[in-house]
Amino acid sequence: MSKRQILEYLLESNTSISLTQVCLSLAMAVVLGMLLYFVYRKTYRGTVYSKDFNLTLLLVAIITTLVMQAIGSNLALSLGMVGSLSIIRFRTAVKEPRDIAFLFWAIAIGLTCGSEMYLIGLLGSVVLTVVVCLANLDLYDTTTYLLVLRTGTGAVEEKALTEVLKKNTRAWKLRMRNQMADTEEFTYEVSFTRKQSAAALGGQVREAVGADKVRSLNLVSYSGETL
Repeated sequence: MSKRQILEYLLESNTSISLTQVCLSLAMAVVLGMLLYFVYRKTYRGTVYSKDFNLTLLLVAIITTLVMQAIGSNLALSLGMVGSLSIIRFRTAVKEPRDIAFLFWAIAIGLTCGSEMYLIGLLGSVVLTVVVCLANLDLYDTTTYLLVLRTGTGAVEEKALTEVLKKNTRAWKLRMRNQMADTEEFTYEVSFTRKQSAAALGGQVREAVGADKVRSLNLVSYSGETL
């Protein structure tokens, strides 16, 4: 095949798209995009929920569908679009790793709806919804606490304190122990079940050590890497 024949093939290889096909693709993109929007909103656990980012996910699904509809009918245009998109650089930082997964989900919705593979898009979205919802269920409180106890030197009976931690926490671990001239500091990492509470643990620790011996008792909660 000569260069001229290849060029003619690229220019003439157009596939007509009906208005019904376009409307159906956009409708499916909106439906699946709204499912994505709802799942992201209900399962978000970050510090500050961004409605703008969630809306962006919905728009990405619809826009990707439009792009797929446009380039799917013209081979030459599709090659040109690939070249144009390859020079685009996005500077917005995505802070949450899960946000990247949701962004790819939105793109996948656009790709499947734009190429009229509705069954793949629907089944994929249902599976992802189930996986995200199941992963979002917790049988215990996922918040971890740092218990910082300061007492006089030799005032703590570690065996009694250990028993209190065993009874009132789901898991615990001694992270640090500092001993100074007249002060001793213990730092424990603790977590609780749904039926246990940080306030109850504080009271039990004071009772086990002795309220008069406790100089300070602090519980600092953190999730992941953030205090």
